[in-house]
Amino acid sequence: MEFNNMRPALFILLSLFFVCVASRLSAAEPKVESFEITRDGKALVPIIVPIEAEERTRAAAENLRRYLEKITGAKFETSEEMAQPGIIVCPRELLKFSLFPNGSTQKVPWNEREDYAIGTFGQGMLVVGKTEQGVEHAVWDLLYHLGYRQYFPGEHWEVIPNIPDLKLQLALESSPDYHSRLIWYGYGAWEHGEEPLKDWQAKNRLGAAIKLNTGHAYGRIISAKQAEFDAHPEYRALIDGQRNPSPQAKFCISNPGLRALVVEYAHEFFEENPDADSISMDPSDGGGWCECEECQQMGSVSNRALTLANEVARAINAESDRERFVGMYAYNYHSPPPTIEVDPHVIISVATSFIRGGYTLDELLKGWAEKGAKLGIRDYYSVSTWDRDLPGQTRASNLEWLQQRIPHYYELGARFSTAESGESWGTTGLGHYFAARLLWNIHEAGRLEDIREEFLTNCFGDAKETLRAYYQHLDGSRPHLMREDQFARMYRLLKQAKTETNNKAVQARLNDLILYTRYADLYVQYSEAQGAARQAAFEKMIRHVYRSRNSMMMHAKALYRDIDGRDRNVMIPPEAEWNVPEEKNPWKSSELFTEAELQGYLDEGIARYQPVELDFSPVDFSDELVSAKPLSLEGETLTDEWTFRGAFECYTQTERAGEVIEFGLTGGLIKHYRDRGNVKVELWQVGGASETGENETLVATDESVPPDGEQYSVKLKAGEPGLYKLRLTDGGDMSRITWSSNLPFTITASMDHPPMYKLRMNQYFYVPRGTKVIGLLGGDTGRIVDPDGKEALVLEDKQQSYYSVPVPTGLDGKLWTIRSANQNFRLMTVPPYLAGSPDQLLLPSEVVERDR
Repeated sequence: MEFNNMRPALFILLSLFFVCVASRLSAAEPKVESFEITRDGKALVPIIVPIEAEERTRAAAENLRRYLEKITGAKFETSEEMAQPGIIVCPRELLKFSLFPNGSTQKVPWNEREDYAIGTFGQGMLVVGKTEQGVEHAVWDLLYHLGYRQYFPGEHWEVIPNIPDLKLQLALESSPDYHSRLIWYGYGAWEHGEEPLKDWQAKNRLGAAIKLNTGHAYGRIISAKQAEFDAHPEYRALIDGQRNPSPQAKFCISNPGLRALVVEYAHEFFEENPDADSISMDPSDGGGWCECEECQQMGSVSNRALTLANEVARAINAESDRERFVGMYAYNYHSPPPTIEVDPHVIISVATSFIRGGYTLDELLKGWAEKGAKLGIRDYYSVSTWDRDLPGQTRASNLEWLQQRIPHYYELGARFSTAESGESWGTTGLGHYFAARLLWNIHEAGRLEDIREEFLTNCFGDAKETLRAYYQHLDGSRPHLMREDQFARMYRLLKQAKTETNNKAVQARLNDLILYTRYADLYVQYSEAQGAARQAAFEKMIRHVYRSRNSMMMHAKALYRDIDGRDRNVMIPPEAEWNVPEEKNPWKSSELFTEAELQGYLDEGIARYQPVELDFSPVDFSDELVSAKPLSLEGETLTDEWTFRGAFECYTQTERAGEVIEFGLTGGLIKHYRDRGNVKVELWQVGGASETGENETLVATDESVPPDGEQYSVKLKAGEPGLYKLRLTDGGDMSRITWSSNLPFTITASMDHPPMYKLRMNQYFYVPRGTKVIGLLGGDTGRIVDPDGKEALVLEDKQQSYYSVPVPTGLDGKLWTIRSANQNFRLMTVPPYLAGSPDQLLLPSEVVERDR
């Protein structure tokens, strides 16, 4: 097989190296040529490692040798003789002619440590990094170009191509877009998962140009300087007139002695760790900030934390011959941007959750960048307590989210990324792999479909199309509202796939997914069980999780450690606790799963869950909304208030240019979250004139309403007459909008745009003329009431599912109501729009035109 990916300029540089070291080559200008590595399964050249190479480079060369032998079937020799044709693997400093323009004697800047280049010509190939770390990346990228993949940790998810005749023509230079690319397990890994994770990280070029220390540091500083803190209680935060003695206390940062002590700690840290690139100055978690007058005069919590970080950064770089950095999160109380400048050697990693002050993530990134911060992202791909590794529930199971967010963070200045995740490779695995590609090269975002297609082809062969359908049920970008239907299809698809291939590697991957699907099933059974059955279901689930742990499909350690501490209705007996060794633990077993067991899980799941087949055909409606008044619909006002938490959207319509839209707005309905900032309101014109061609144009904003539980009046001036969308966001402290205007007020209830309100609501929806059945998705709460006031369907205590309601003769072309329903409600055969009164309802223009 021949590979071709050349850049002539770099090819010349690479070729000149061989001109200099191989005397038998002429000094004529080199020509672009292929490099033949194996023929008929026999190696034609050795792998060359300079005699001066250190162990890390030799290990990288050994990895290349080992995998080239697996790929080609040939046996490769390793040599230290440079003046011969071959594959040279080394850092640039060992080349007699430097590949890089700065010369081999110059120190590599920290942000170039991971750079590498690969080039071939007729007599040889160079696999060269600016450092040994770059060499490692180069080896794995070379193997990637040959088709080698390590999609998930473990041998089951390794793909090794078969290329007995290997001829390569390749020239590339590469450096990462993010200088730090970390994906790690929030609860850590058991012994079975530590090495496979490290192996996967290396093969997918995760790592960092510098090790950025950013974790909570104040507690470590107190511990290291305990005697000084005991002697100087004034170094600790003053709270309610007392100095906090906690080992995780905040500091009185205005105190010069405290700052000097922390600087001393930093100097001692680097004396003990001379190769360290950074030190963390991130505060301990939570509140408890100093209330003394001097600290208050420093300004915000962010200002105070940053003041200390800045002083340490200046001190550690004052007399150092190398750049050193201070790491700190923008998180919780110190997430808002400061009003003071950030030292160039302070790196701020902005957390994507636990944000205070009412800021959006983009506002935080822009705000810190405006003060000079080097930026990082502290993200959350999976958190066990949030998602429990269930299908499509982890953030990183949404590949479209990763595709949008990772390049977007980069555009806003982020160059460091650390993401908490879990050993949830069942649902998050493809997201982890895609994220690793994006973090090195954000332009991989445009290859999402190619990457997905390659994954399905490489991993599942003849069962590819069946697994494409299976993975749609793991896709976090798709709504999966019915567990019964989801599990029914997942089990059936795996059953079908098992019959479509005899390939042992594919069968092993299918078995891993069976174990994952079984886990998700057992978890949901446990979560829905009551009384004694709940304890039994919990034990069954935990036993399965532990026995399945080597598949790494679910985060066994996190599930075993955490659930019983949060669920008072279950318990783990002392002899079965997560840290009791298997030989003494009655819940733990490492017995391998038999094929009969795996088939039994499939059969059991297929028997338990049935696919839901719709007895109606969904109907599409346009989003060109107009007033329903021409239909002369009648009915009393059901509500003029909508409560939301986080985000809310609704539509309204104006008839005059410059019309003022006025409504009441209350923020901070949850008292203990009233530090999340003011409610933000945006008014967007939908359609109409636009200078830049967008369908939606922002015309007005308001951030005047504080989160204090009081109602305020908001006035927004519209532009030209037409359709408008209101978008409201709060910090999660819950808000309420009160609509007193005569203008329409309509919300969506579609599959793509579900209702965004909280609490139970009574609202109208319209059933067009000729409609025979109302098809909907719902359950748990709500009642469908016909125009005569009769209950047509009671959803209370029903499982989330698809339901249909026949429309009697004469009751079409009228308003129906959904009463006491939460937001788990979607309309599928009638216009998916809800309103609190007939006058507030907007409907698709084609419906109004036809039914008027």
